Amino acid sequence: MRALSGEPTATYNVIELKKEIAQLSQHSQNRLSADTNLTYIDYTLGKVWDTLKGLYATTLRAKNSATITPDQLSALAEQFDKGLGHLLDMANDKLGQNYLFGGSSLTVKPFDPNTLNYTASSQDFEVWVSENSKVLVFLRGDKVFGSNLYISKVSYASPTTSFTTAGAITLQVGSNTYTISYGGAGEPQNIQELAQYINNNFGDKLHAFVSQNPDGSYSIALAPVELSASVQFISITGDLSTGFENPNILQAVKRVKEKLQGGFYPDDFDLFSLNRTSELISLRRSEVGSVLSTVKNLQSTQEKLDVVLKKQKSDIEDANISESLMEYTRYRIAYEALMRMVADQKDLTILKYI
Repeated sequence: MRALSGEPTATYNVIELKKEIAQLSQHSQNRLSADTNLTYIDYTLGKVWDTLKGLYATTLRAKNSATITPDQLSALAEQFDKGLGHLLDMANDKLGQNYLFGGSSLTVKPFDPNTLNYTASSQDFEVWVSENSKVLVFLRGDKVFGSNLYISKVSYASPTTSFTTAGAITLQVGSNTYTISYGGAGEPQNIQELAQYINNNFGDKLHAFVSQNPDGSYSIALAPVELSASVQFISITGDLSTGFENPNILQAVKRVKEKLQGGFYPDDFDLFSLNRTSELISLRRSEVGSVLSTVKNLQSTQEKLDVVLKKQKSDIEDANISESLMEYTRYRIAYEALMRMVADQKDLTILKYI
């Protein structure tokens, strides 16, 4: 048997194998980190869903009551206050020193405790788990806790208060664009009529509501029918030209809480928004679960790769030059086959958001 140091080809192969073993070790550590983080994120989103469904169920019972006293509204507001506190704690939760929903900021608190605005990175934090595949480890909270609820910034003393300036809303729902005119002859003259018009003519794409605000005024609220769709406002003229607010899930809950604290009865949009936010969290949790499943399936593939790499390194070190070349060729075939298994894992680099 010849010494390995006297065989440049075999020596090169061993060096390359050592590099690949080290890279695989790092990928395995990254995969374990992703597994741990995504498992905890999935658990946390489960608790968020529980809280939102609990608030929805409580509000539904109150709304369906024949009568509701001021004391009952106050008690309901207290439940919302506690629930919102729990939601904020979970949205700002950490694993080690890093925030679950701060994206690539890692150590920046995602949500401001006062405004509930998202203040961290607009990029997810990802790690490599193979030569050409990355997975998410820490998620950007503006996407996880984003909503597709839209409330007009302009408000009116009554749902039947007439528009003062006619205009039109041009918006895109999914891949479709619509223009909705109001305030002119033969067109809706107030937000109540506008909501009815939207539901009658665009009800397969848009939900429209008249909703009371925490200050007692009324706004028109919109939401896409499809859970995963978003609404893009292309142009708005007339009374509604100041646009629409798009509260995140925390802010949507806060809005209902403040209404209850003001002694206002929950309306249909309040119930819809609470149900919609829980559905969005459920959807995002299922997407996290899909990525988590893929990450867990990588463990056996990486372990097989590790066996192949280490065995080939040992075989080359113990073989003569002709044997080592044949062994290295067989190793490359096995290695490339296993890497194709990694590449075949679907949606490894994508966590789809609303």
